[in-house]
Amino acid sequence: MVVSNKVKTKPQSEELEAAYGWSPDRARGHADGVACRMGGKRPSKYVLVGIDEYALGFRAGYYNR
Repeated sequence: MVVSNKVKTKPQSEELEAAYGWSPDRARGHADGVACRMGGKRPSKYVLVGIDEYALGFRAGYYNR
């Protein structure tokens, strides 16, 4: 199931890059965060405390910000 989420998030992350001018890592993190939230999974400690673009995007997607 995780593999299918990653396949679905690729087009979504590309749309976010274009719409908001986000870096590819931030857009991918946001899409993965949304998929994690929708799948009812708990995020890893890394994405909860990380300060890189991926972690920032993940938290924004996971917490719906």
